[in-house]
Amino acid sequence: MNANKPLFHLPGNSFWSIALWIAFHGWIVGSLSLPAFAEDWSVVRGDSQGTGVAAGVLPKDPKVLWEFKTGDDQAGFEGTPVIAGGKVFLGDFQGNVYAIELATGRVAWKVKAKEGFVAAGAVRGEYLIMGDFSANIYCFRVSDGSEVWSGELDQAIVSGGNFVGDEVLLSSDSGSLYALDVKTGKQRWTYATGDQLRSTASLWNQIALLGGCDSKLHKIDIAKGEPVSEGQPLMAPTLSTPNVIGDFAVVPTQPGVVFAIQAKDGKVLWSYEPESGANADIRASSATLAKVEDGQLKGIVVVPSRNKRLIGLDASSGKLKWEAVLRKRSDASPVICDGRAWIGGSDGMVYGIDIETGKETWNYQLSGQILASPAIADGKMVIATEKGSIVCFGE
Repeated sequence: MNANKPLFHLPGNSFWSIALWIAFHGWIVGSLSLPAFAEDWSVVRGDSQGTGVAAGVLPKDPKVLWEFKTGDDQAGFEGTPVIAGGKVFLGDFQGNVYAIELATGRVAWKVKAKEGFVAAGAVRGEYLIMGDFSANIYCFRVSDGSEVWSGELDQAIVSGGNFVGDEVLLSSDSGSLYALDVKTGKQRWTYATGDQLRSTASLWNQIALLGGCDSKLHKIDIAKGEPVSEGQPLMAPTLSTPNVIGDFAVVPTQPGVVFAIQAKDGKVLWSYEPESGANADIRASSATLAKVEDGQLKGIVVVPSRNKRLIGLDASSGKLKWEAVLRKRSDASPVICDGRAWIGGSDGMVYGIDIETGKETWNYQLSGQILASPAIADGKMVIATEKGSIVCFGE
């Protein structure tokens, strides 16, 4: 599974030295089991554990601060925005990559890639890494959009990346997980699941947890790129990024069954199964705000479904606490922030749902479907539509 072939092109050597990079953007691998509630939203689910939880607060009644439009209905967005260093980064269906100032909505820079994007980018320090739907992979400098390196994987990139040390983990539609050097693009290793991958790997200690269309939760040694077990059976495919809380992973499956699994030994803490005839169809990721007390999860798991439902599960037992009915189907993942779950629907409606009661506390109508989760940072929520709008809410 190890592959060190030089797939990537570097246009120059004008990047920081590794010593300076570590000094400013260092990351301790041993702390991977703890959620990284940073003010930035630099990866698709907010932190390296994929929890979908944002730090900070949002106003009770968020207002539109600015709206950016591509001006082309064909240049819409499916990926989740990422936010880092005061900028919002996102690629559209036509291959345009934007860096937009979070405070003002002004375009800081724009570059054109070879093909369009459906996946989120990922930011580490000075580097923005993105993959398009024709298997091209790029690393742009966040300050000015200049290309650091580029290359090609085997199939489309449909999910965002995650970081471990000086490597970025990216999954492709072919069913392979890649570990690439952030600064050079050199391929460190490849792990093949044998089926499609539509989710991002989450990190637990020095293990990558990855759900696949082969109906397994894979455990991959991030140093070697080798499996540490045969994979935890999930009984059905999953398109969801695992939520890792301490030594537990919460993983929804496409038919609507949700598992809480002990990462160490694969023991199932609980499973939730929708009522017969509920027609649950989960194609997005859950969000989990929880902590571990006396070996048990304590908190809330928020799960989206394409049957117009958003449900809240007790993290300790998996029992249903509440069910919120949306006006239309949602293909997006929720984000938990400031006591509410934030999610967009296929009709362009954005919701704020109280995570204790499931009551709707806020909504706002946008134009165009919302296909990805919002990003929340610095007291602002940014969400994009397939009609080519990026909207920032705040106070």
